[in-house]
Amino acid sequence: MKEKEGKESSTQRFEFCSVCRLNHDQGRRHNYFPSHKSSFSLLLSKFKSKIQDVRFFLKNPSVLKPEDVSCNRFWCVCCEHDINELNSTFACSNAIAHLTSSGHLKVLKSFLWKYGGGMDRVDWLRISQADRERGIDAVASGLVHPGLSTITVGFMT
Repeated sequence: MKEKEGKESSTQRFEFCSVCRLNHDQGRRHNYFPSHKSSFSLLLSKFKSKIQDVRFFLKNPSVLKPEDVSCNRFWCVCCEHDINELNSTFACSNAIAHLTSSGHLKVLKSFLWKYGGGMDRVDWLRISQADRERGIDAVASGLVHPGLSTITVGFMT
């Protein structure tokens, strides 16, 4: 009996690495392989550039045109969640709400721990509540869009 248990514990189960997009049986050692590190670095740099685009719309809020609603989507790699802007008035408002949520922060920390990222990256992979409040204040201070009167604050609620 003990021989069978020993053999079972020595073999690793296959698991899927969503960073490398492959199945492996290396366990936690996989995170230290050069291919995983480079894939993880590339994934985080792409995600960071998407977050910088969202931050632009936080600092410069603009009305989302009805014809652009279907094109304005955001994929959160940490949460594996697609955020649509179908029912939003401003560009990226649902993405901003997601990136400031406590659920995103929890999943982000878990994602970084699981795939080998440092916890020092947490702040630049999310949007702080203070930044969100500044964005709401920018809208409330009187955002005027050409051809429209002052827009009411319904931004990121």
